[in-house]
Amino acid sequence: MSIVPLQRRRTAAQPAPFPPLVPSHGLPFGALELDEIVPIAAGNERSVYQHPYEPNLLVKVVNRASFAETMDKHPWRRLIKTLFQREGAYSAYIHELSEYAAAYNAAAGRWQIPMARVVGLAETTQGLGLLVEKISDGAGGLAPTVEDMVQREGQLAPELARQLAFFFDSLADHHIILNDISARNIVMGENAQGKRGLYLIDGFGSKQAVPIYALSKSLNRRRIQRKVDAMIDRLKARAARAQRASVAEISE
Repeated sequence: MSIVPLQRRRTAAQPAPFPPLVPSHGLPFGALELDEIVPIAAGNERSVYQHPYEPNLLVKVVNRASFAETMDKHPWRRLIKTLFQREGAYSAYIHELSEYAAAYNAAAGRWQIPMARVVGLAETTQGLGLLVEKISDGAGGLAPTVEDMVQREGQLAPELARQLAFFFDSLADHHIILNDISARNIVMGENAQGKRGLYLIDGFGSKQAVPIYALSKSLNRRRIQRKVDAMIDRLKARAARAQRASVAEISE
């Protein structure tokens, strides 16, 4: 499809004033300076930074050392990326951007999906970065994960279990593909508009060579339920171990 200019039907508006220059950024295409900032979170292959000047955004970048270590441990993954994935270390960005676009389409313009929103891509001093909405604790920090909450409370509270059931049901209703259903990828906090609840912050996007779960909503729902049941069992087992350890410590 070609992009063609539309006929002008009204007087052109005055151009918006150019935004002020942001230190260490260099609008409009300067790289975000991350080298002097300490990451506030990290995954297996990515580091997460607070956006240098936008409090409601986070920047996810590939941790090159961790990525190289993973490739060394799994030569078949290196081969696949070399032969079939021209984007290389940034392939996860493609999965997430694609799933976010599908989620937005499923929302039909009324965004009610419990996911951290994806803003786009940006150059950084540590390579290409993925800009995502920050889910906060209400005081400027990162919202706690479900894993953190269960560990802190020593149990999977009935109310949290009920909220998790509704949360995953909503994701399945919108046909969101989850590739890593983990309590570490779900947080309880506030989005940029101050709306509080459970939010998915990572682990979404189809990675199957044959995207059967993207093709079948019912298969995807059954897979989500199976993975969620396993996650709940792990959380309960972890809480039980923590309680036993606490009792043993008190008895000593």
